[in-house]
Amino acid sequence: MQRSINYLAALLIGLPLSGVALAEFSEFENPNIQEVQPWDTVKVGRVPDFIYLRSLDDPDDIVWDRIPSYRTYLSVAPPVHPSTKLRFDADKGTNLYFQVARSSDRFYVRLRWKDTSKNVGTTIDGFRDAAAIQFALDGSTDTSYMMGSGPDKPVNIWYWRADREYVVEDLAAGGYFSTTMLPEQPVSGDVAYITGRNPVDWEWHLVMSREIGTEGEHQIDLTQDEIPISFAVWQGNEGGRDGNKRVTQGWILLDNTIEGDQKAQAQASAQTSNQ
Repeated sequence: MQRSINYLAALLIGLPLSGVALAEFSEFENPNIQEVQPWDTVKVGRVPDFIYLRSLDDPDDIVWDRIPSYRTYLSVAPPVHPSTKLRFDADKGTNLYFQVARSSDRFYVRLRWKDTSKNVGTTIDGFRDAAAIQFALDGSTDTSYMMGSGPDKPVNIWYWRADREYVVEDLAAGGYFSTTMLPEQPVSGDVAYITGRNPVDWEWHLVMSREIGTEGEHQIDLTQDEIPISFAVWQGNEGGRDGNKRVTQGWILLDNTIEGDQKAQAQASAQTSNQ
């Protein structure tokens, strides 16, 4: 049964909340983090135009404390090639925490996930960490969430890897083994690796973003009212590479409508001007 998780408008009008972006050690107790299953719908948050991040894709800017945070489970991708069957372990899933927001001209996705080691290179016996965001280009859930359904139902992929920390590759695919680098690369990103006393709490914080008005073949239309999205993570210390990854087993649907958001922004702006 599809659930609709509504955007908390109060976050935009300045009601006090405990910091989401800084809650690194108590996610399961944090009431501001909502559980999301494949095929659920979540509302895209709004970043008012009078609020600016410290840098374009700052993964730990204070603005993320005011954007709803969601948790979804990534399970191991099913093997699609004989070589991946040798290292397939159905029990090795992970939780991914994500936030989605837009301003009037830019669309942001913030990811964070636990990782006890920072793997930034590929060697003979070592592999880099990586993450990807995938969009159904036609806005339809009929498109396969596993790399698209052929050339008529392709996907747009934003792909980050740890050996190129501040570079996000803008890709398209129309099925397995068809991933292609797009001629234009408008997607940007920034990342931080957060450590603490206990390695089990170490994690990646990653933001990827793109201008909403970007056009081009195989560029996701970020003005659509509903956008199917899915995620993937590669854990290098566990041999993650190629098809050996953890993925969303289905689309999560982004409610990208802006009806009512303008009122919330106006309220937030009025409150700010009165302070």
